[in-house]
Amino acid sequence: MQRTLSTLRTALRSLPLFAGLFTAAVAGGCVLYGEPDDYKTCQEVACGNHASCGDGKCFCDPGYEGNPYTGCQDATPAVDEACAKDCGQNAYCSEGDCYCELDHVYVCGENAGCMPTERLCDKTADCPNGADEAIAVCSPPIFQEWLLTDDCDDGLDIEWKLFAQDRDWAWPDGDSTFRTAGRGVDVYQTIQCFKDEWICFAGKSGDVTWGFNLDGTGQCEACCAACGSKELLDLGFLTCEG
Repeated sequence: MQRTLSTLRTALRSLPLFAGLFTAAVAGGCVLYGEPDDYKTCQEVACGNHASCGDGKCFCDPGYEGNPYTGCQDATPAVDEACAKDCGQNAYCSEGDCYCELDHVYVCGENAGCMPTERLCDKTADCPNGADEAIAVCSPPIFQEWLLTDDCDDGLDIEWKLFAQDRDWAWPDGDSTFRTAGRGVDVYQTIQCFKDEWICFAGKSGDVTWGFNLDGTGQCEACCAACGSKELLDLGFLTCEG
């Protein structure tokens, strides 16, 4: 969508997320595309027995298989008494591989066994590393839409990306970037993140940068926002004195 540049443009758009806080400095983790309305929510989906909903789709619970919409059945293999492999607590060996007992999950890490599903996300850390209460385990994923507009008159497109502040994840990925499509063009991107996790912005055009550096380094006190805090996180018009 192309918008005509004018002195009234910022008044015609609701205040951007970081209004007035991105000052250009000269010389110094799976993206999903589409509109949010394209995706169903779990409130609109009915799952069968031993199935759970995620991202608007039903999945069989760990240890079960079948049709998640009509009901899933026990799929755990039989215990192999001849297998001497140590699989840890609440786990067993079958044909040389380790499996969690039914209604238990592998979450604490290597050689830590399996834990009952009811102890996941109960606000008490049972794993030594706290993995059973981690945000990636306990928070439902959110489709978060972002918007920015290139208003830098240097003739270059802006390379930009997003980072999860508390985990090793970046969008579109660790090695590539999003790009704007010309001056004055609104660019939308939708990512999947977890509610309330902090997502940070980095942008670069020639020698001009906004927010963090594209490799995630640097400092920025006002270029992060909580996932799910707004339906649309608007980075505003990115200008430069080029």
